[in-house]
Amino acid sequence: AAGVAALALTLGSGAADAQALDRILKEKKIRITAQVDSAPFGILDKDNKPTGSEIETARQLAKDLGVELELVQVSGAQRIPALLADRVDLAISSLSITAERAKSVWFSSPHGALSIVIGGPKSVNIKSAADLAGKKIGMTRATLEEQEVPKIAPPGTNIVFFDEHAATQQALLTGQVDAIGSAAFLIGDLAKKAPDKQLEVKFTVVTAFYGIAVKPGSFDLLQWVNTWVFVNKNNGVLARIYEQQTGVKLVDLPPL
Repeated sequence: AAGVAALALTLGSGAADAQALDRILKEKKIRITAQVDSAPFGILDKDNKPTGSEIETARQLAKDLGVELELVQVSGAQRIPALLADRVDLAISSLSITAERAKSVWFSSPHGALSIVIGGPKSVNIKSAADLAGKKIGMTRATLEEQEVPKIAPPGTNIVFFDEHAATQQALLTGQVDAIGSAAFLIGDLAKKAPDKQLEVKFTVVTAFYGIAVKPGSFDLLQWVNTWVFVNKNNGVLARIYEQQTGVKLVDLPPL
């Protein structure tokens, strides 16, 4: 009886969330996360307005849905909590698809990809995971690198966590850490901004795919998002946005 009651409660909750798309269409507005400390996915331009590949993806999605877009600024650690707390309808913030995250949210098929790397100054001798021993490695909490880098780090690696990408990058620039784990794009962007530091990618840890996250139970919204990803993957819109904002070509995206 307890099991049946629990199932009924779950289905009841799902049924309520299943009206998410109808609500968005009636309100003519969709709320989507905007993480602006993660170039080239999300940044603030010279006019202090959000832009980047994920921001422009959110704008295109809202346009195609025919509703107004409300960008809700979040940090990396706030992306999933904001979705689960109903502060947003979708999380579109380079949120890598992992089995662990799938316990909390529902993912669409991938609409983008990123490589997690170890990056640091040329003067720091790191060529493989084995060379991390004895080094101080910085990384940002609630990111894919937080999940993946510790798996390949040998004993003796000193991993230092920061709450924001900006703090992680600043730690690298000021010599607080020997290297950092981050998206390859971030290393490239940082190298351009601080050429005197002679930053480079040391090695690739993993290449991952990221998707659009919806709150569990949002059946109709997830179905529409998956259809939107399928259409815009095949017509080249997702690739165009990605390449314009990142400067690299989008790899083939597998279905979920």
